[in-house]
Amino acid sequence: MTLPVTVSVLAVLTGCGHDTSPAVAGERASHWIDWGVFLPDDGAPSSNLWTVREMTGSQPRYVMRFAALDDRTPIPELNVIASSGAQPIITLEPWQPGAGVDQPEYALSHIASGDFDTQIDTWAHNLAEWGQPVVLRFAHEMNSDHYPWSVGVNGNSAEDYRAAWAHVRERFSRARAGNVSFMWCPDAPGEGSNDLASTYPGAESVDLLCLDGYNWGDGSGHTWRNPEQIFTDGLNQLRALEGNRPIVIAETASVEGPQSGTDKAAWINKLFEFLSREDRVAAVVWFQMDKERDWRLNSSGQSQQAFKRALADR
Repeated sequence: MTLPVTVSVLAVLTGCGHDTSPAVAGERASHWIDWGVFLPDDGAPSSNLWTVREMTGSQPRYVMRFAALDDRTPIPELNVIASSGAQPIITLEPWQPGAGVDQPEYALSHIASGDFDTQIDTWAHNLAEWGQPVVLRFAHEMNSDHYPWSVGVNGNSAEDYRAAWAHVRERFSRARAGNVSFMWCPDAPGEGSNDLASTYPGAESVDLLCLDGYNWGDGSGHTWRNPEQIFTDGLNQLRALEGNRPIVIAETASVEGPQSGTDKAAWINKLFEFLSREDRVAAVVWFQMDKERDWRLNSSGQSQQAFKRALADR
């Protein structure tokens, strides 16, 4: 038995109804794009939800946080997100953070066989008891090679991934967690990544489709890529899957370019322009963290203003 598609989430994602005037011949008509933000728990001012609202002049529809399977369910944090008017997205990761990729104890076959049911059931029951709408992004970027649950890592196969997903979904169904929507989220495909369709669990157990993708800039094996280059192939693959589910870009950001401020500002403009014309893309979530790169929307004053204008112009 599977959970029904959560009506409250899909109503927001598919019923936005903010289309602009018709496009000229040869162009796709644009549509409203919701937005969200990942905020790290690092105490930085730029990671504060209210600061982000002030910087952007806009209330995010989604706020994302990451959690390991063994972590506590962050009910106080979820309450803060919900009270702000946003909906939480929880990226639930089956691993020990910081321990690297080689963690065979977290192989997908162990999840599918029930070895982690105690942890899964705790999450399911706690979120069901919380009762408010929440999106669960389980074992994301499985088509990459940098997580213990990735296909090709720790003996994992695409079949193992689908089985693990089905098992987790069934445990949530048993807990009557009808307020939880499941988001299936591969990495934007690139050289060496696995085919998206092979790990797709099926429309009956997926509520939302998703892609992650970043512009890493030039250097260290990367080249500057615009949003269209990053996402077009993956979006086409997602639209070819059964189910006609809404699509969310759940992680994205860009580095500053050689022309500090102006390159990233232009990239942000292109991101919203591109996604607003892509069928079924309903929302984009910005990765607001200075991590491998300074991904923050306010890494420069020009970038911050570009983001603010892009939201105002939707």
